[in-house]
Amino acid sequence: MTSHFPDGMPPVAPATLAQVVRRLPGRGTILVRPGSRVEPDDQIAQASAAAPPVLIDVAGALEIEPRAVPRRVRKRVGEHVVAQELLARRGGRRVHAPVNGVISAIDAELGVVVIRPEPTQTTLTAAVRGYVVAVEPDRSVTIETPAAVIQGVFGMGGEQFGVLRLLVTDRHDLITPELIDARSAYALIIGGAGITAEALRKAQQEQVRGVIVGGIEPDELRAFLGATLTDDWYAYGHDPALAAVTPTLLVTEGFGVHPMAEPLFELLTRYDRQEALLEGHTTFWPAPRRPRLVIPLPRLPGGQPLQSAPELRVGAIVRCVDEGHLGAVGRVTALAAQGRLPYGVRAATATVRIGEHEQIILPQTALEVISS
Repeated sequence: MTSHFPDGMPPVAPATLAQVVRRLPGRGTILVRPGSRVEPDDQIAQASAAAPPVLIDVAGALEIEPRAVPRRVRKRVGEHVVAQELLARRGGRRVHAPVNGVISAIDAELGVVVIRPEPTQTTLTAAVRGYVVAVEPDRSVTIETPAAVIQGVFGMGGEQFGVLRLLVTDRHDLITPELIDARSAYALIIGGAGITAEALRKAQQEQVRGVIVGGIEPDELRAFLGATLTDDWYAYGHDPALAAVTPTLLVTEGFGVHPMAEPLFELLTRYDRQEALLEGHTTFWPAPRRPRLVIPLPRLPGGQPLQSAPELRVGAIVRCVDEGHLGAVGRVTALAAQGRLPYGVRAATATVRIGEHEQIILPQTALEVISS
């Protein structure tokens, strides 16, 4: 039996072999081979992406009949234009090219000029230190690196590479605006129980690349994003409009103000000022994907990685993910395939000891295995 989440990965793996897939937005050229050693800034792939055509209403701008447009346009179909170059004029009225590209059509019926923009060049970097273990021709590169990995329950934003910067000394603390300054620029900042919308705006202003916290109030997130966030956007697939949101956000416990689980906070504290890769992409359906933080290590202690899917068994360290005990960490003292929950329902249960005296019975599906 693996942990609660469908990918089977533990919420924190202090030492494991992590695989990072770096994927081009379209077909391109892969610049590395399996076995290659790469550094975070190394270019590993490149591609050219065609931009959509641009339509310019020349007849409307010059206030002329559409059939008169071909006589006014100074370029012919197939000729190159540069941004802000004069395309057509009539008296004091002028039309300039909005982009670099090639004129693909001059329509005398609609009075428009169509420009095909120059392809945009995309360069993909490794983002982590490691070895290339697989290449999908023209598409992607898979890099393997010894790493400490933390998985969250919710995130948003694209991939960000930066230096971890601890802003709080206690896992119960919130990130507030005054904690963020110019020293946080290009960093992945670490908080405790949450962050405010005002602090997120300050982080954006100071060019923070990522935020890692235990929880966030939905109203604070909506206040930061405006009308972008809906109640169920993450349940059916990642909203492309949020992929470009900066800073990238990773929440380790859930919505609300929740102290970060102690094992996660301790690991992040240990690697303060280390380089890391933050992936914010979250989907729950149809292909579940959790946000994660990958902290590359020089080597694995003892040369052996941790199991990727630790078993739920007596003696395992677990984190509770039910609403009443969210984020609490304890040790399993008993398991029952047909146990009885406090409210009378029969289910596969686990008895968990939290601290010195508290002992609770929960469904096994409400537990996330940290280590077994």
